Amino acid sequence: MIDYERLWRTLTRFTSVLSRAEDLESALAELGEEITAILGVAAAGLMLEDADGHLRFLGASDPALDALERLQIELSEGPCLLAYQSGEDVISTDLGADERFPRFGPRGVEAGLAAVYSFPVRVDDVVVGALNLYDRDARKLDDEQIEAAHALSGIAASYVAHLAELDAQRELSEQLSHALHNRVVIEQAKGYVAAQLSIPVEEARELLRGYARHHRVRLRDVADDIVRGRLDAGTLT
Repeated sequence: MIDYERLWRTLTRFTSVLSRAEDLESALAELGEEITAILGVAAAGLMLEDADGHLRFLGASDPALDALERLQIELSEGPCLLAYQSGEDVISTDLGADERFPRFGPRGVEAGLAAVYSFPVRVDDVVVGALNLYDRDARKLDDEQIEAAHALSGIAASYVAHLAELDAQRELSEQLSHALHNRVVIEQAKGYVAAQLSIPVEEARELLRGYARHHRVRLRDVADDIVRGRLDAGTLT
């Protein structure tokens, strides 16, 4: 049974959330809680690929299932890993009898689970993780629930893509700010050397560059030493 009203609210809220920066883990944890309520399952969890290409657990709607999410990574076995590796939905309606998961299956049953449903999370057709749904009853999701799960995994993917884009923008901004600061320091040093040695600014620039090349240090560092008084302008000659 799908809570369509809650599904609609989640999809609507998602549009506004994407317009501002949010912490990825808290946003996905909240999404997991919504998924649990919408689809009527026991819990939902997400695993995503990190910067090093390793699958990383981000959190489940039920903290009691945290250990089971991590167990899949430790055992290198489980519905989530299979969905991530194959790029296909992985439905296990009887976890204890599923021959694909001989080690994880019994551990899941011990924890009170009977079924697990895992769906790949894709960004630009690249699988970056998996959305996992857990149930305490051995049953199969109907077609409407699976379709809704696909839509919700798409929301998770959009969160990931959006936050990655924001991170890239922040990194570019920091790089530009750093480059601008370096330029200002070098210009200050050129003016200082030109004034101290009574030479043209262009000649002062060449002295700074020559000193940096000779001592195999960055031009920016030489300029900073000049501006801060750690290096005398006369030394450049």
